[in-house]
Amino acid sequence: MLEIFEFNIIKRAFLVVSFIAPLSPIFGIFLLFRKYAFFADTLAHVGFLALALSLFFKINSLVLLILLSIGVSISVEQLRTKDRLPAEGSLSFFLYSGVALSVVFITFSGSTGSIINILFGSLSTVTKEDVYLILSGAFVCGVFILKYYKKLISFCIDEELAHASGINVAVIKMLFATTVALSISISIKTMGALLIGSLMIIPPLIAMHICRSLKNTVIVSIIISLLSSYSGIFLSFYSGIPLGASISTILVVFFVISFIIKAFKFK
Repeated sequence: MLEIFEFNIIKRAFLVVSFIAPLSPIFGIFLLFRKYAFFADTLAHVGFLALALSLFFKINSLVLLILLSIGVSISVEQLRTKDRLPAEGSLSFFLYSGVALSVVFITFSGSTGSIINILFGSLSTVTKEDVYLILSGAFVCGVFILKYYKKLISFCIDEELAHASGINVAVIKMLFATTVALSISISIKTMGALLIGSLMIIPPLIAMHICRSLKNTVIVSIIISLLSSYSGIFLSFYSGIPLGASISTILVVFFVISFIIKAFKFK
């Protein structure tokens, strides 16, 4: 089994998920607090468009992915804040636009064979140059969480209460939108555009089901995310299943197990 570590793509995969896996569920917890889980799916589909554009124009996909995701994320928050469009409406617009335009650009790029990798992730799509960008993005997201952790909790639970307590909600909102977009962007090549949301949302759902405190929820979410990510790499390598699908499948298994454990606990 250890022969898997002889391959550079596997080493890169383990390195990348070691940074992505702890960050994704933390942002997922904040999104669930804001009742904004759909936000992750929207940005993931925008990421699909960015990868399609990179194939069409033959440019660095991760840089474009980060820039486009951040731009859309800020736009959604601006539209939501100024009441120009309902939150669900703006998210739906960007989601469906992203999917439609992605298909157009992929079709004209002549790289339709890349769709599976884009949608469901791949061990081979993360290059050495991508690793540096991913680690840099993870560092920025990690610093943001550590610096604004308490303010984020207040902001995500109740914006009005956070504003009343002296928190600059407008600034936190933009920083949060930017870092969520960044965290999704650096994860899409690994997890795929359709499944990155699973790594952000399912671990917190499992943790919330079995934990009573926020601290324990965060810790358990990170552990579940790391275990599923590492296991998913092995499953993907030996089965040929796309990496994002492998990780998501393991997360579903953990989710079912958590319900079984809880059911027996109350008997």
